[in-house]
This record gives sequence, C-alpha cells and structure tokens, in this order.
Amino acid sequence: MCPGYYEMIRVPDQSFHLRLRLAQAAQQGIRAAAQAFGCSRNTVRKWLRRFQQQGKPGLQEQSRRPHHIPHQTPAAIERRVLQARQRIPCFGPRRLQRDFDLPCSTGAIGRILQQKGLVRSRKKPPRPKRCLTAEKMKWPAFSRLQIDTKDLSDLPNYQPLIQPAGFPRFQYTARLVPEGATWLAFSETNDSTCALAFADRLLDCFQRHGVPLSQLTVQTDNGSEFGGTWNRKSSPPFTQLVENKWKCHRHRFNPPHRPTCNSDVETVHGIMEPEFYDLESFSPNRSAFLNKAFSYQLFFNLVRKNSNKNDLTPEELCRQRAPQVDPKIFYLPPVLLSSNRDLPTPQQLLVGHDLPGLLKSCGPGQSSG
Repeated sequence: MCPGYYEMIRVPDQSFHLRLRLAQAAQQGIRAAAQAFGCSRNTVRKWLRRFQQQGKPGLQEQSRRPHHIPHQTPAAIERRVLQARQRIPCFGPRRLQRDFDLPCSTGAIGRILQQKGLVRSRKKPPRPKRCLTAEKMKWPAFSRLQIDTKDLSDLPNYQPLIQPAGFPRFQYTARLVPEGATWLAFSETNDSTCALAFADRLLDCFQRHGVPLSQLTVQTDNGSEFGGTWNRKSSPPFTQLVENKWKCHRHRFNPPHRPTCNSDVETVHGIMEPEFYDLESFSPNRSAFLNKAFSYQLFFNLVRKNSNKNDLTPEELCRQRAPQVDPKIFYLPPVLLSSNRDLPTPQQLLVGHDLPGLLKSCGPGQSSG
C-alpha cells in the first residue's frame, strides 16, 4: 500500500503526499496502515486525527517553534538595534553594542541582523601565523610613521564631487605604528611637491609637541611622489627632507615584493571609505569638507577604540607609551595641499613642480603650514 518510488518523486511535496496516503489508509484500519507504511500506530493516529479535524491543511508541515521563549529579545530592543544599524551600516555587533549602549549581547545583535538580512557574507581572511600587533607593540613609541596616498576618484559617493565642485582627488594619510594615530591632508594632484609639504608640516608638528625625531623612521611605498623612481645615486627630495632637514632616523621604502609592509596606513583607507565617505553627505563647499575630515580625524584618534589593541584609542595608547608628548599633537587639522598658502615657501624648497633637492639654508625651524 505504501506508494512507490517513482510515484513519490513526481509529486511536488513528497511529505504531504505520503501523509495523505497514510491518513486515507488509516481510515480502513490503524494496525494495517502502520504495517504498510512502516511506522508506529501512534504516528498513524496523529495524522489521522489531524486529517479528520482539519482536512488536507492539517497534513502540512507545522512550525516547531516553542510558544514561549523566556530569553527572547524584546521587540523594543530589536527596533533599537535596527535603528542603530540603519544609522551606521558598517558597524558590527560589538561596535553597535558599545557605541549605542544596547542592552543585549553581541550574539543577540548578530542574530537580529542576520534574521533581517542585514549581514553581508564575506570571506574571512586567513589567520596570520604570528600576531603582528603584539610584535609591533614591542617597538618604541613614536618610532614608525607610515605615509601613503589614496586616489578618491574610485569612491562612488565622492567621485561626482571632484570635477563640478572642485573637491580634492587625492588623500595623503600618515599613521603612527603601532599606536594607530592618524593625520590627513588632501590635494588636487599627486606629486612630490604635495608629499614634501605634507611631511614637512607633519614633522614640524611632531617636533613642536615633543616627539624625538631622531628615533622616528618614516616609511613610504615606492611611488614617484616619495622618490621611489628617483635616481638612487642621490637622495630623493623626500628623503632629504626627512633625514637632512628634520634629522629623523631614516626614510625607509617598502622592500620589494612585500605588499603588506604599509598595511597599517592602508587599513585607514579601508576604514574611512565606509565610515566617512559612504556615511557623510558633502555640500559643494571645500571648507565644509575639511571640517568634516577634521572631525573624523579627531574621532579616529580620540574616540574610536581599536579592538585589536585592548579596546584603546590611539590617544590612550600614545599617553601610555609616550606621556612626554603633548596631546595637542592630535589637533593638527587637514589642509588642501594644492592651495598656494599650504605649499612650502621658496626659502624652504626649490621653486618649481617636482624639482629635486632642498636649499642648503633650510633649517629645522622652517616649515610650512
């Protein structure tokens, strides 16, 4: 009496079809139906009872969800979680719980986001063989500064503002390793003149606020703006600025075939895209843009906690590791390096675009900005 294999696979809902045949057979006898379908008599009685009370709808699969869940998150808290996620879509459960003071666990927040389809599936990066963060924390304080540039024309929310509104196309970023403090500047062009102006302004700020430059290594990639394509028989202008004028320990290029050497400053570019460029709305006003960039720089250095560094902010790490450094070092605002008022004066650099060398009369007390 049990339906055959080919008959079963032809029906759209095989479980429903089997239960219907079982209930129909049970009307002739419960014991015989149990023997024919290879199940217990209690199972036959259950489906027969549902078929007699509800008809065919009673044979549909029913939810096994419990009627009462004592630890279920209240609907009001779920709404708070969704509202927080809507405000900052790039925040995960940990940051949502911490920054919005949500009264539920990170597991509950993750479950709510997953149920609402607000979790993006992404491939997890492989775990490193050793903890580089712990290794970098052994370095002396203010001993490594990474500088890099970012082309902003590939950001879909920002790119339309570059041509009509005259917004800067390039972002100059400097990040202190391992403390994580970050300083920004912007430019309409990506050349050595702007790189020199950015480094000169930043190192002047470092010296004025108590950073021992003799222990500082400035690290960059091999881009032309930093002298990576320079004739190595003589030092590039960027290296001369770092080592000759400001007496830093050295200017270090990334070694060949080591793409992760500048990973700390590259991480800032990956963080700023969803947290700043995707969230902010920019009016066609460059001064307002710089104000928002300065606000984000302050947030990054003074407020934003780093989960990989014991949930400490860059300012807290710098205060622990180098208490002699003036905290006002974090208040250096971003500038537009392309504007004439922010470029080095002729007494500081040779006049011209991308021309090499520094004047011999340059002293540590001269700086731009």
